[in-house]
Formats: sequence, C-alpha cells, structure tokens
Amino acid sequence: MKSIQSVLLGAIIFLSASTKSFAQSEELKQKVSAFKSDLESYEMKYLNISDRDLGSIEETGYAWKDEFMLKSIEKEENNIGNKSYAKYYFSIFSYETIEDRQYGLKDWMGDFINSETLRPGRDMRTYPEATPTIILINDLEIITCNYKCSDFSDDGFDNWKDMLLKYFGEDNTMVIEIMCEGPLKWTKNAPDPKDRRKMI
Repeated sequence: MKSIQSVLLGAIIFLSASTKSFAQSEELKQKVSAFKSDLESYEMKYLNISDRDLGSIEETGYAWKDEFMLKSIEKEENNIGNKSYAKYYFSIFSYETIEDRQYGLKDWMGDFINSETLRPGRDMRTYPEATPTIILINDLEIITCNYKCSDFSDDGFDNWKDMLLKYFGEDNTMVIEIMCEGPLKWTKNAPDPKDRRKMI
C-alpha cells in the first residue's frame, strides 16, 4: 500500500512540475512574441543567421531556445559613414529550474563569449574582439542581444537594453553590458564577487 502511495505521490509531483514548466515556457514564448511584434521597422530572420561565438551556452542543458535576427527594413547610416541594413541578433534560453539555470550560467562563465573566462560580478576593462552585447539573466532565462561594432551608438545600445528589460526584465534580473573591445560591466543586480560559494 505504501509503495502505491509513493508512486502516486511521485506521479503527482512530476505532473505538477511538468505543468509548471510548460506554463513558464508558454509565458516566455508570449513575451518573445510581444517583443517581436513591437519592432515593425525590422524584418524577422530565422534562416541563414551567421554563427556568433557565444561560448558554451549552447551546451548548458536549456529546455527551450529561440534564436532570430532583426534586420532593418530601411538602410541606416552606421558609425563609419556607410549606409547598410542594420542586423541585431537575439538568443533566448529557457531552463526548467533555477538550479539548471545556475549550473548553466556557471558553466557558461567558464567558457564565455570568445572563449573568455568571466568571474561573477567582476567587470573587465578590455574584451578583445567583443561586439556590442546585452545579456539579461533571470531565474529561468538567459537573453542575449549582440550586433556589429559598426552599428553601435550609445543611444541605440540603451534603447535595446530598455526594450529587453521592458519585455523580459524582472526585479532580480542581472544585466551584463559589453562594448566593442570592452569594457564588460555588470550594470544591474551584480552578484558579490567575493562570495564564491554562492551560485549565481
């Protein structure tokens, strides 16, 4: 009798966790859809997206991923004086549990963008070969946006960051900002770099 009760309890817990995970994924998908629909001056691209070196995040055991590029419909003058179509790349990784995201982030920081090692909460003055990148880290998601240095402007960078925070930000969202060749800065809810025992 006890073994039957244990099996039933296990099944209930599993179904409850699965339902919660499904609901969280659906909520994130709705946020992604709303974010995309608010960008009418850009064309959505899913195919033929150039490979970007995001480090080992692709190997972090995420449950769901969305990856896309936004290409400006009209040509824009970039910061080197040429007119071209601006391209912005987004990757959104969703994890089933906080622990999965914590372990995933810890592993990613050991093999971060362009194979750098990143220490939690520690800024970097220079970042060789880095391109403008905004990273949001939530309890269950990691969201990245990056693009070419030639398309960078202070206002544009701030606008993308504000947009991402508007749609995906939470009270405890951590934000990492990387400029061309650096610096890299933790600009929101940075973890304590002295507390190495605490997982991020």
